[in-house]
Amino acid sequence: MAGRDTAARRYAEAAFQVARDDHALDAWQADLSVLAEAVAIPELREVVEHPAIPFAEKERVVRRAVTDVAAGPMNLILLMVRRGRPAAIPRMRLHFEELVRRDRGIAKAEVRTALPLGNEERAELAQTVERLAGRQVEITEVVDRGLIGGVAVRIGDQLYDASVRSRLERLRARLTTI
Repeated sequence: MAGRDTAARRYAEAAFQVARDDHALDAWQADLSVLAEAVAIPELREVVEHPAIPFAEKERVVRRAVTDVAAGPMNLILLMVRRGRPAAIPRMRLHFEELVRRDRGIAKAEVRTALPLGNEERAELAQTVERLAGRQVEITEVVDRGLIGGVAVRIGDQLYDASVRSRLERLRARLTTI
């Protein structure tokens, strides 16, 4: 897996350089998303990963399945298939998206709540998370009933835990040391 992750990172970095030089980051990101989702379809994945199917046939199937993408992203995916790296395509896409976020100064945050957030809560929490991060943040919301209540926010490797479960665990730890 480490080899595939290294390969995915290298392909993503090369694609990012080309896309940035062409001022086409958004277009590349959209096209790579479409291509990665298409290659994840079980029938198509089976074709591109099968070692006995010739590359020409794999290329024909991919080009027929995905028609509305630019040549650059399509050629990158086909290169990865030709070199036996189709399983690295999803990770390459994630690395590419992370490079785009970093280039734009956007942090990624995961917000865990016990219940789904309402629109007002979401907006207020987004402002708080951006203040904590010191920059614009892309938030992923996760409902985790185990939190009981409150919120836990992860920005990069920083965890801000204001959940009821965390508070109860800290209280239990204090009571057992008395």
